[in-house]
Amino acid sequence: MRAFGRFLRYWYTYRTVVAVLLGIGVSGVMYWLYVEQVAGDAGQPVPLNVSVHPEDRIMAATGATTDPNIVIVGIDDQSVKNWPLPRDDYAKVLKNLEAAGAGVVAFDVEFHDASTSDTAFQNALTNASIPVVLAYGGSDTRPDDAKYVQGGVDQLPLKAFRCADADAIEHPETPCQKPDKNVVFGSTDIANDSDGVLRKIPMFVQPRCVALGDCNPQLLNPLGFAAYRAFVLQGDANGPPLTEANGQASFGTAWPQAMPVDPGGAAIINYFGPPGNYKDHGQYISFGDVRSGAFSAAAVKDKIVLIGAYGLTGVNDQVIATTSAGAGGRPMAGVEMHANVLQMLLGAPPKFLIHEDPLVVYLVLLLAGLLMALSVARLKVIWGFAATVLALVVFTLVVAYLSTNGNLVPDLFHPWMTIGLVYTGVTAYRFLYEDRERRKVTSLFGQYLKPEIVAQLAKQRGGVEDILRGGERRDITLLFVDVRGFTSMSESMAAEDVTTLVQMYLDHLSGIIFTWDGTIDKYVGDEIVAFWNAPRDQPDHALLAVRCAYDLINRASELQHTLLEKGLPPIRWGIGVNTGAAVVGNMGSQSRLQYTALGDTVNTAARFCANAPAFHLLIGQPTYDAVKDYVAVDLVPGVQLKGKSAQTFRIYEVTAIRESASAPWVQFPTEIASEAHQQFTLQYTQKTILAASNLGSRDILIGTEAEEALAARAGGPANGQDAG
Repeated sequence: MRAFGRFLRYWYTYRTVVAVLLGIGVSGVMYWLYVEQVAGDAGQPVPLNVSVHPEDRIMAATGATTDPNIVIVGIDDQSVKNWPLPRDDYAKVLKNLEAAGAGVVAFDVEFHDASTSDTAFQNALTNASIPVVLAYGGSDTRPDDAKYVQGGVDQLPLKAFRCADADAIEHPETPCQKPDKNVVFGSTDIANDSDGVLRKIPMFVQPRCVALGDCNPQLLNPLGFAAYRAFVLQGDANGPPLTEANGQASFGTAWPQAMPVDPGGAAIINYFGPPGNYKDHGQYISFGDVRSGAFSAAAVKDKIVLIGAYGLTGVNDQVIATTSAGAGGRPMAGVEMHANVLQMLLGAPPKFLIHEDPLVVYLVLLLAGLLMALSVARLKVIWGFAATVLALVVFTLVVAYLSTNGNLVPDLFHPWMTIGLVYTGVTAYRFLYEDRERRKVTSLFGQYLKPEIVAQLAKQRGGVEDILRGGERRDITLLFVDVRGFTSMSESMAAEDVTTLVQMYLDHLSGIIFTWDGTIDKYVGDEIVAFWNAPRDQPDHALLAVRCAYDLINRASELQHTLLEKGLPPIRWGIGVNTGAAVVGNMGSQSRLQYTALGDTVNTAARFCANAPAFHLLIGQPTYDAVKDYVAVDLVPGVQLKGKSAQTFRIYEVTAIRESASAPWVQFPTEIASEAHQQFTLQYTQKTILAASNLGSRDILIGTEAEEALAARAGGPANGQDAG
């Protein structure tokens, strides 16, 4: 259980958990916005409706299409001298189309006001041998339960145009007892969205005349469907009606798949092209040409002819189609919108547009949120951004393919937002958390480690908590370096000179230690304590420490030269290195913590340093065992440290080093450093300070001095022992 708790505290795991929770949260919010939009677009009161209309984002199939069974007769500027047109013009057009063999004629024109030429049009309607659809629009039409209800001014066509019995025509307050057999009504009511774009058409409209008791139909269907029904049934008034049940509209058994409708009974309009699409495909005739008979009968024979205003100056009978239709902000004639509705129905099968199931939308949002959360949490920021862009592109292409090759109306906006927000949220969290971790690590290790290692630790999986989860016992290599005779020397120098000298010395040697990836434990006056293999693993820690010691001696002349330029005395230092187990961790009081190492290995390394002659490196047996393929040593004879057995505890002076096990040996730079120090000493003028620096005592004798001491003690000649 404790291990599991530690696992949960890992920054990497914690980041993943936060990312997953963020993905779930964003998905939930996006789904809520989606539900609110669907309800709001259906006319229901909602607290928030961010309408983005997925219908606008369908990638249309290549090239606009038209159904050859549809012809638009446009009432355009060249057809009209005065508006409104006299009714006998409509009579002439109807007769000419009937004579040319048109299958159905639908008028997207209101005929609710009387005029002086109604008789001619009345006779044309009464005597028509083909189905004729008259527009019946309303004002203030609002959605209701599975239908729209007309309100306001009644725009029912004149009785003269819909009734065959003269008695009913003479009494407007009574409904028709004998309707014209070939005349039917079609609703021209539309339901623009809040942005003014027409995306849906009400399929069921309760006419105003129902409330007035002045008409027979209880429900109207759109002008396009009325024309379609008459065309399919060939004028049979007894054919099946359009019915609605459970959000689906059916037309008898004619459709293999029902038409999806919203709670108000409106269906999505499938626009097959931009404004002017039918005209561009040669399926357009000017009203004036039909009126005069100057048109080809073959152009309308057995086809559905829709008649309505087409870019007519002063007449606002236009709609704004969706961007996916290629409208580009241009208005589309209302009669052309009805032509698109008609074409949607004429397809085999009908080309109904279908919204995604809400459950599918929810699962897509949830899946997108979780996948993005997991990927962005585990990838580098730049790769996370690349994954986000790739996810957006792939998702868009897949959905575009499904919508182009089917009837799906995909919801792109909410998945897009989910992908983008999850990436943004996880990335922001990473930056905030990692910045906090970086600042923590920097404050703890900035003075001990070089910046590159600090940055690497800041990215460590477990963060600071993992690095400092308590002291741990591990094998490390310690290096102690101390100035020889510094205490006596400093008493002979000015305080500011002592400070400057120590600072230059610490800067120079610390930089070398950082170069070899060492961790600076502490500064104790002129003594520097460093170690390797903590806080990060370094398998070759002993060799790194020995090579660092080589550089500390080899580059001594650089510091001597700088000191002399500043008028400061040259200094010498000895180095001790020891390898072994120690307790490493963040230790100290509540008011001040320090990352340090404790144990006998530390104490032994300190004693090596304290007794090392200037520019010499002393190492213990464990260090020698770890680096013996790379160093040559002399055994320091006659040595016994307090608490250590002379038989089992040995100290070595490093005399040579090499790059690899087969490389040539390089003498340790002790002699070179000593000679350089001597040269700088001759150049320094304050001899009293130099004399004081030589007062330091040593407990361990090295080389010739050790041999002479042993010989004197034994009363015989000195014998050195080479262990390298």
